[in-house]
Amino acid sequence: MSRTVAKAVVVLNELAEGPRSLSALAESVGVHSSTALRMIQPLAEAGLITRGGDGKYRLGLRLAELGQQVIDNLDLHATAREHLLPLAEATRATVHLAQLIDGTIVYIDKIESSATVRTWSRIGRPVPLHTSAVSKAILAGLDPAARDPLIDECDFQRHTEATITTREALLAELRETAERGYATDLGEFEPLVHCVGVPVPDVSGIQAAISVTTIRADPDLDALRGLVPRLASAASAIAADLGHRS
Repeated sequence: MSRTVAKAVVVLNELAEGPRSLSALAESVGVHSSTALRMIQPLAEAGLITRGGDGKYRLGLRLAELGQQVIDNLDLHATAREHLLPLAEATRATVHLAQLIDGTIVYIDKIESSATVRTWSRIGRPVPLHTSAVSKAILAGLDPAARDPLIDECDFQRHTEATITTREALLAELRETAERGYATDLGEFEPLVHCVGVPVPDVSGIQAAISVTTIRADPDLDALRGLVPRLASAASAIAADLGHRS
């Protein structure tokens, strides 16, 4: 990276923290104010930064436009699959990828295990909010303003004896999920289906989660919890490939 480009990056990072005066920007890149002015002029002409009425510089709207283009061009499915395939092979279990899209959490990928019993989930199908590990993992990371409207649409239909059937119980489950860093589905939609899920670190507004599903009469909770580090590693790798900076 050339020195000029490197200094421009410093300026943009500084302005990401808030408005700065010309002298403050000059100090941050270690140059005289006149030199800083010449350096940031192309950024201003491109709309990447702008000068307010108070004389301080701010990030420009062009950056927001570019950021939205980045989001629009992110391909979560393709990026995640190269990490989900080895995860499914290593765990010998079914792996799901779900994403919050336009107010609905949907399955966007599924890699079946070799088990003869097939689960209800299908790519493109909405995820049951109150029973699924992936939906709980996503909901637990949302602000109440974004989370509550989703829960308002939940019918809390009972599917098994383990199904969460009230808003209060779901909110308590989400608090526990947020504290421990992973979500579970212990036979809450299908009696023999048990899942553990983790969120994919937020990438520019993308809310997603991955899970591992096992099918057995009695859930081995220790075995499920033992999958969390492997899940978390895959989720972090997906986010990193999409540009997430931890």
